[in-house]
Amino acid sequence: MEQSIIKEGNILITEEKNPINRIVRFQRKENDKTLACAEISSAGDIWIFTRMYVSEENRAMGYGSEVLTKLTAYLDRKNLDLYAYIYSSGNLSEKQLDAWYRRYGFADDENKGYPLARYAVSRI
Repeated sequence: MEQSIIKEGNILITEEKNPINRIVRFQRKENDKTLACAEISSAGDIWIFTRMYVSEENRAMGYGSEVLTKLTAYLDRKNLDLYAYIYSSGNLSEKQLDAWYRRYGFADDENKGYPLARYAVSRI
């Protein structure tokens, strides 16, 4: 497995490439503790949002927004579209979580079989 690690500000970006797919993780860490993280992975030419997590004690502090801002900048820089299912497992209802993702450019798109999509800025 091929791996690269890049630090951009407070965010650690880990890119993994193996014969089957690629995985990119975005982590907001402080003193070796992960405060928030997100993960995307490829399935052929399609990129899927596989995980977004903010520890309960660190929610509503902006860490998730910081990670998602870095993730969307990465998508735009690499000219990648991202497809997602959104499921709430915390304090936010699915409606609130859906609204939060839409602030970062996610929109309805059932063409690829996913409820939400975020297209790279160059494709808009």
